[in-house]
Amino acid sequence: MMRSTQVLRRVASAIAPKQSLLRATSLAAPLSAHHSALTSATIITNPRSFATAANKLGSILQREINEEEEAAAEFDGQMPPDLAELHSDIAAKWTILEGISGIGSGGETGSGATVRLFRKSPGSNGAKIGVVVHCQDTEEDIPFDEEEFLSGEEGESEEEPSQAVRFGVTVSKAGKTVVLQCRCGGDGEISVESATVRDGESEGVLTALAGGENLNAALYQGPEFSELAEDLQESFQEYVVKECGIDQDVAAFISMYADYREQVEYVTWMKTAIDILD
Repeated sequence: MMRSTQVLRRVASAIAPKQSLLRATSLAAPLSAHHSALTSATIITNPRSFATAANKLGSILQREINEEEEAAAEFDGQMPPDLAELHSDIAAKWTILEGISGIGSGGETGSGATVRLFRKSPGSNGAKIGVVVHCQDTEEDIPFDEEEFLSGEEGESEEEPSQAVRFGVTVSKAGKTVVLQCRCGGDGEISVESATVRDGESEGVLTALAGGENLNAALYQGPEFSELAEDLQESFQEYVVKECGIDQDVAAFISMYADYREQVEYVTWMKTAIDILD
């Protein structure tokens, strides 16, 4: 997107002087027939400038598409083997669904950005367990370095920072659902960041989450999680791992599959954009 924006800015800069020239000549004395012809010719060339901008943007988008598809060709357009194997293992215990009910459809652009998992076996108290993750709900996972912090100097690392991904875990029973917003770090460590209670079963609550319910919602969002008793925070985290079944394999799958889906959606986004803009 950045490259495309720069292209459009350069085109706008190139067009601006011509538009200024036209405004200046329109305020001058009556034009001769020869000068009028020149002005008309100038006006006619403007659409060509826009066409050139569209062609250039389309060319760059196509280049990026080709690069991404060449990289994916190694796996014949399928999941990488490690992810495919993990997907198979997770699918034995979880139902994995792309998209979400009532939001998008199987063929709609961007509909695969949200992924849901439903555990096939209920929790020990009969509760239904679900997970929802959006492939773009990620951030750089930069570990805290106390020595660097105290020294006030920022160290430079040659390694690319790993990605942390956020996801929601739903625990539903008797028409009520507890939503545990979690974070999986680049090292696979799972932490709980918030806990809220909602009416409805998992499907309805997951739809609300995918629709962007956040701290601006009118409903109570639960306590500030970091202010809870430390042993209570730890118990919530233990519950997610042991009772909900979000172990290291599931956490690894969430992280890897989110990255895979983001890449797929990125290519689809470029293809859709080039069809419209070029």
